[in-house]
Amino acid sequence: MILFLDFDGVMHPSRAYMGQHGPELAGDGSLFMWADLLATALAEHPGVQIVLSTSWVRRLPYMQVCGYLPPMLRRRVIGSTWHRIRTEADYSKGLPFSYWQTASRYQQVRRWVDLYRVTRWLAIDDHAEESAEADRARLIHTNGETGLSDSAVLARLSGLLEANDPRHQS
Repeated sequence: MILFLDFDGVMHPSRAYMGQHGPELAGDGSLFMWADLLATALAEHPGVQIVLSTSWVRRLPYMQVCGYLPPMLRRRVIGSTWHRIRTEADYSKGLPFSYWQTASRYQQVRRWVDLYRVTRWLAIDDHAEESAEADRARLIHTNGETGLSDSAVLARLSGLLEANDPRHQS
């Protein structure tokens, strides 16, 4: 299973910005303050791989973005939607680079899903309005200020992970 992961509004409040020395969080809290919650939720699902769908990969090198994640999540990362635009001709085939400058995270996720014929996937994002109605059941929508710290969000994530785990299906 693939888990498309946004950072801002999911792993920490959406108040992150690019500071002089890299990403910073305005106000209280810290970057990736809820990363352990995701790691715990994924612990029972070793087959889940992460694809970064965060806007951070537009501004920072792919390996640097991966490096912000704790090791238990970093080792699950297999790519990013933006990284594929730059490195894989098939991903962008038929689409000018200008398309990707304004494509929503959902459009980038959908391109990945369609091109690689992914059948089991989820996305965690604080921008649900971008997704198609047909894919809303795969979206774990977070509030930008509470992200994964919301117990209802964690319960939804756990339920969807369990429902999509082939080890638990008959």
